[in-house]
Amino acid sequence: MTNMIFQVVAGFLGTISFAILFEAPKKYYLLCGIIGALGWFIYLLIMQFWTAPITATFIASLVLIVLSREASFALRAPVTIFLICGIFCLVPGMGVYNFTYNFFIGDSIEAAQIGVQVLKIAIAISIGITVGYELSPKCFFSYRRRQKALNKI
Repeated sequence: MTNMIFQVVAGFLGTISFAILFEAPKKYYLLCGIIGALGWFIYLLIMQFWTAPITATFIASLVLIVLSREASFALRAPVTIFLICGIFCLVPGMGVYNFTYNFFIGDSIEAAQIGVQVLKIAIAISIGITVGYELSPKCFFSYRRRQKALNKI
């Protein structure tokens, strides 16, 4: 449990750091960090009960896009600010490094196994984002609240 809390805090700080590097507006740093930490928490939670990193990555990226769209509707900001920063924790950077390392030292069997796993995770991220983008705006609380306010005027 302590390890999970540490990882979520590290995900929060890492996401904020990436938001700084990505030059996101300063007023969104905290929300980007929260979204990234929640995405990583969902991933860790699923991995604790079900050891399928592909499924965990898909569900976490789906949650990330839903949270990013909700934040974008609420704050009238582009979705990409929250999504790109939030997805930072799920990107399989260590897997890409291990693939490259094994490829260049000549261990092609290990490199192929790692490469396939990294590719599956990348596809799970992209499918999760695609499914989340296909949700109707009417599914989001902030969008419905804004529409009610506009209808009253």
